[in-house]
Amino acid sequence: MKLKFFKITGLLAIAGLIVIGCDNIVDHNSSNTMILEEKPSDFLHSVNGSVLLDPFTQDELDNNWVEDRRFPTGGVLSVSFGGRENVAKIGVIGAEQDQEPFRQFEGIKKVDDFGFHVQVDLFVPSEWQDADVVNVGFWSSDDPISSYPIIVYRNSAAINAGFYTWDGIAGYIESGIQVNYDDWNTLAISLDTDNQFANYSINSEDAGGITATGNNIGQVFLNHYNDGARDYFAYWHVGILDPETRSDCMQGGWEAFGFRNQGQCIRFVNTGQDSR
Repeated sequence: MKLKFFKITGLLAIAGLIVIGCDNIVDHNSSNTMILEEKPSDFLHSVNGSVLLDPFTQDELDNNWVEDRRFPTGGVLSVSFGGRENVAKIGVIGAEQDQEPFRQFEGIKKVDDFGFHVQVDLFVPSEWQDADVVNVGFWSSDDPISSYPIIVYRNSAAINAGFYTWDGIAGYIESGIQVNYDDWNTLAISLDTDNQFANYSINSEDAGGITATGNNIGQVFLNHYNDGARDYFAYWHVGILDPETRSDCMQGGWEAFGFRNQGQCIRFVNTGQDSR
């Protein structure tokens, strides 16, 4: 099974032994591939040695995320939105813009060892195409800090509306990747420690990267620019898993992917029709 564009490796209990980090296990006596049926409780949070963001429950947002630059003037709430639960609704109030430019970016951050990969889904409303100024971003930093890999949705009178990435030299680079308006968009940052580089991905498409020499990803940020002129909300979600095989839908597995029943899950595997 996979999370958008990369495979998840889980824990397989075979003959009383735990085998870690396998996509599947082949029984050499029968030529059959043995499929994982029961998923451990931390299944959704183990991805190729990386750590997924915990669901944006109110408890998670209140206790594990802290102010970055300035706490969002419109608040931070866990809500249902866009067909999903545990969505972080982050608000900006234009009339409360800070006079210090640094604090005109309002956000929250979490500090942890996130391994080598972090990602989040951002809902992009079509109205952002016509807004005077938009700068809503998924930021991160490596540890020890050498750079700040950033993916943002931007728009202003001087630039095209769309996703941009930060390269540390030229500044923001227009990605050219299609935006899913009035829908969710997956923003991902992966740290390649061998090549000392952080790679960007937007909706499963490569979007370049930035030099990063740290050992792991140590901070993630949800950041929002206050232009002093308008109020708006940004909606964030940690992402939804996609099943890869029919077996992924069995034994209650369909629930982990956000389907309402096993049949919907299997139909997605067979046809790609997503009824979530």
